[in-house]
Amino acid sequence: MHTYNSMARAARAIILQDNKILVMRRNKQSGDYYTLVGGRIKDGESPEEGLVREVKEETGLDVTSARLVFTEDHQAPYNEQLIFLCEIIPREDIAIQEYTEEAELNKYDFNIHEPLWAQVRAFSLLPFRTPQLQTAITEALSRGFPDKPTKL
Repeated sequence: MHTYNSMARAARAIILQDNKILVMRRNKQSGDYYTLVGGRIKDGESPEEGLVREVKEETGLDVTSARLVFTEDHQAPYNEQLIFLCEIIPREDIAIQEYTEEAELNKYDFNIHEPLWAQVRAFSLLPFRTPQLQTAITEALSRGFPDKPTKL
């Protein structure tokens, strides 16, 4: 069992493949929205280890490299999000892995998690959870991602 400290952090992945960006569609009581794949960094994990684990759990994809490009203060349950630009072993098929908390919630049709590839050109139109991050990613898709991490 993992414990979590009060200053929770999340690692999120920007993954691009064939003019598509990987997003997580969420449907829960607060509505239908999109976010990046990723989640809580567990105590004892580095941000990169948490990122690799979360991407694997939520998509089945293997991250081969990751570069921190954005940090973002965030509302509960996370105090800070670390957003990485990632390279993966290319695959089209993505799915929540059966052993995860997200898969359990999906079974009960409650708090749905659905990873999917969205067209890059449509990304700015999605109902995204954190608009400032969506704007930063949209700008970076056309101008390039920052060389040093940028606080949003």
